[in-house]
Amino acid sequence: MKEKSKVKSQKSEDRGLPPQALSRGQGSETIEGLSKALKNKVDAWEIFYSSQRGLSVEAKDGKVDAFKVSSNEGVGLRVLKNKRIGFSFTSVLSKSSMKELLENAVAASKGVESDEFLSVTSPQQGVGKDLLLFDSSLDKTSEEDKIRKAIGLEQAAKGFDPRVSKVRKASYGESFFESRLINSVGVDVINKATFVSSNIMAVAEERGDSQMGWEMDMSHFAKDVDVVKVGRDAAKRAVGMLGARTIKTVKCPVVIENIIVGEFLEIIAPSFHADNLYKGKSMLKGKKGKKVFSDKVSIWDDGLLPNGWSTSEYDGEGVPRQKTSLAGRGVCLNYLYDTYWAKREGAASTGNAARSNFKSISTIGVSNFYMEKGVKDLNGLLRQMDRGLLLTNVLGAHTANPITGDFSFGADGLWVEGGRISHPVRGTAISGNMLELFSKIEIVGADLRFIGGVGAPSLLISEMEISGSN
Repeated sequence: MKEKSKVKSQKSEDRGLPPQALSRGQGSETIEGLSKALKNKVDAWEIFYSSQRGLSVEAKDGKVDAFKVSSNEGVGLRVLKNKRIGFSFTSVLSKSSMKELLENAVAASKGVESDEFLSVTSPQQGVGKDLLLFDSSLDKTSEEDKIRKAIGLEQAAKGFDPRVSKVRKASYGESFFESRLINSVGVDVINKATFVSSNIMAVAEERGDSQMGWEMDMSHFAKDVDVVKVGRDAAKRAVGMLGARTIKTVKCPVVIENIIVGEFLEIIAPSFHADNLYKGKSMLKGKKGKKVFSDKVSIWDDGLLPNGWSTSEYDGEGVPRQKTSLAGRGVCLNYLYDTYWAKREGAASTGNAARSNFKSISTIGVSNFYMEKGVKDLNGLLRQMDRGLLLTNVLGAHTANPITGDFSFGADGLWVEGGRISHPVRGTAISGNMLELFSKIEIVGADLRFIGGVGAPSLLISEMEISGSN
């Protein structure tokens, strides 16, 4: 699909309406006025409004080091005329700006090739139930309480162990997001959510050795984000790596911690996108119906997961979200589609049109993408492994080849003897191929953990080569 967009963006200080003004019943005359102006000007259209406001607090030495408040809102307009697409956006919500927005979008459509698969979506009914995405208490909590959370985060890390010498970043943040999408064939949907997160990097020092430990937590609800636990867990990670040793190159079983498995899943995820498959940019091209992972592996994309970070009733085109089985017992079962690629490939949309704000049109993206958990906890995996490496950190995950799956990472972890942690390990490296790695999974752990929209349990891998000091 070829397209061009002619965009217009203004500073947030020039906004003409308050945040969330385009929600149903609140200043809807602006969006309704634009829809009326579009009549008989184009063949089809889609208006997307989004509003986001939030704050973040960083603490240092028991005081506020940074306090940031942000907000943005605007409208994106996609038009179809003579099977050509045009797009424009603005953050100025005045009548004159809406007129210019329309003119820019129509003008943009004249400079692109026609495409018979372009369309807007028809109205479909969503689940119509509470997906646990909005925390109404956030606006009722004072800024002082939010500052105390950031300071408490830092204090929890420093108070864990005297060897925790400093904290590089202790951050607590909240944001509100709302969007409304309407189109020329009757779609009119609203998505609304709050987001709360906390993260910290702790530094531990002893006898000239310095190690870092990172941790975070996130939820749609403030009550679920335990800043004290986040701070202590980061400190525990840093302290646990003090005295790390190098090891010789060895082939051995490996337990990969859930956070690292999540990073590996992020590498695999784009291979399920229909557009990447069509363009030959997927390691799963031609593999539908074939076994590509260990039979212990099942992977889902669930846009309706209650309290999921990437959950919403509707996707970025107004299509109802759904739960899609992507891999079952190691077999590749399905791919992910938006409306355009579903129409082009003769499939049905899986509700995976991703759109973060008004400044761009939607693209295919995962929602809550995760590997189904097993029954053994992390300690159970270590006992099963008996002797090997618990992998807790990789360097350069972004360098993996998303098309072939080939990778080479620096790695740190904890050496395990007799099913128990013996000592920390640093300065190793791992390399291989993601599909081959996931085919060697012996046991899937029970400790499923989400970081954002990607969730994974820890895994026991039958054998890997760990490149060490020789």
